[in-house]
Amino acid sequence: MNFKNQVLILILVTSTLSPINAQTWNRSFSAGGYDVNKKFLGGSEVLQLVKHKGLLFASIGYWEDENNIWYGGSNSNIGWGQINRLDNPFGDWQEDFFLAANYLRPEVLKQIIFTKDQFGNSLSAPDTVLICAGYSPNYITRQVKVKSFVRNDINGKWGESQIFQGGFPDGENYSIRDIEMYIDQETGLEYVFATVGVQGIFKGKYDPSNPGKIDWITTAEFGPLSIRSLGIEVANGALYFSSGSRLYRRIDGVLPNYVTDHDFSDLGDKINSAVGGIRGLTTLDNPSDNNQALLLMWCPNGQSQGVIYRLEPDGVDGFDRINETQLSSLIESYLKGSNISYVLGAYNEFYKYIDPISNNTTHIVGFEANVSGGGHPTWNSYYKGAMFAKRDLNGQYSIEEINGIITESDAALVASRCYVSSPFQSEKAIYFGGFDPNRYVSTNKAWVFKKDFNLISVQELTNEEPDFMLFPNPVNNVLYVKSKDLIGYEFLILNLLGDLVMTGNFKDQNETFDVSSLPPNIYFIKVANKIMKFIKI
Repeated sequence: MNFKNQVLILILVTSTLSPINAQTWNRSFSAGGYDVNKKFLGGSEVLQLVKHKGLLFASIGYWEDENNIWYGGSNSNIGWGQINRLDNPFGDWQEDFFLAANYLRPEVLKQIIFTKDQFGNSLSAPDTVLICAGYSPNYITRQVKVKSFVRNDINGKWGESQIFQGGFPDGENYSIRDIEMYIDQETGLEYVFATVGVQGIFKGKYDPSNPGKIDWITTAEFGPLSIRSLGIEVANGALYFSSGSRLYRRIDGVLPNYVTDHDFSDLGDKINSAVGGIRGLTTLDNPSDNNQALLLMWCPNGQSQGVIYRLEPDGVDGFDRINETQLSSLIESYLKGSNISYVLGAYNEFYKYIDPISNNTTHIVGFEANVSGGGHPTWNSYYKGAMFAKRDLNGQYSIEEINGIITESDAALVASRCYVSSPFQSEKAIYFGGFDPNRYVSTNKAWVFKKDFNLISVQELTNEEPDFMLFPNPVNNVLYVKSKDLIGYEFLILNLLGDLVMTGNFKDQNETFDVSSLPPNIYFIKVANKIMKFIKI
């Protein structure tokens, strides 16, 4: 069979596929370099990934990173928490906000939406903001400040508001792990709530005249707590937060109060505050009723097995507990011959995601695991690769690994901490960020990978009028591309399976591309939303 006949068959096969796809992993960020403005981008871990107004943001921490002066660094101007930004899928990350000295981590990064002013009146238009928060200890005054920072999307500046100030010791006593919007069902007032270590639950109101957008009430609405809270969530019109083994519900009103709606202490009363107990508190549709359920991971201490529970309302101000899975058992099935002694996960919420290939709704949760046996690569006894679990609508779980199965020669990834679908219209991808120092030196260990689904619709190939011309087609060595108005646009060349084989930018209306290294086959060139097919002979 000659090549022209092979091409004809491939074209016929292609016409039956819609969409063509291939799942590929690509590294988006590696710590240790500088951005275009010569700002240092390091970090031991990526804590959150958030899409906001068409851009992608990452919070970067420097715990156990030797760039920080607490761990051996010599320059006090680098090595502190920062927010980095990615403007397009082919661009480079750059620093968007530097939290300043003594902010080791931006522990919260979230997009929130204000709909009411501080008096309870509806805004003329909702105000969608990007907020981060952290705590800063001062070893001279022995005081700790907890602040929130809100981005001004017009000028790129961040305004600050102080949530709380107190004395030493710092650390978990002031660890601010989650923020949530909630409207009091009795008063109609809208608040933003924050969990602040063992200090308790704090609230603030929207104030557009404040550069930080929030006026915080510096006295805890509820607290102090015995164990820092790791999650706050709204379900069935009520506000919930977790602390250790307990799930609390807010009783709304002028004088609000909190009650315990569920307690996991029957599973063991030994809670290590560094591990936390209830982690990753997340609202999801209740499969047993028309209301909402709560999903969480139970990680009480150093013997945690990463058990995932679903809590369904029992109709009498409480919850029925359903055991969905135990991650340690799933990992042992994934890593053949391994023994898993400890699993820590759900650094943030279980992330709801619609798979672009199956179109099924899933929830993603990341974790790390102590592993022995089976000869699997490790980093300080933790599995070297970063795994995550996918939950389907039936509550069934499967394990996947960032960037494929890791090898001994690969850099350690350890923990998948955060995940978000791409904010960029030009790609179907999900971004993952992570690492966890676990009290070991972890200089420049922060990473971001993306899983690109490379979807190409055959409908796009046949129904769109292209803005560029290709010749010759078929091509041997040099492909000429003549465009109408595409200067500055990125182009992608993908093979028949959807794998990315070449990329670049249009610099002129007439471009030449050397495709001599490509094996004979059918390829697609994609520019903006236009796709054309060419044949390499």
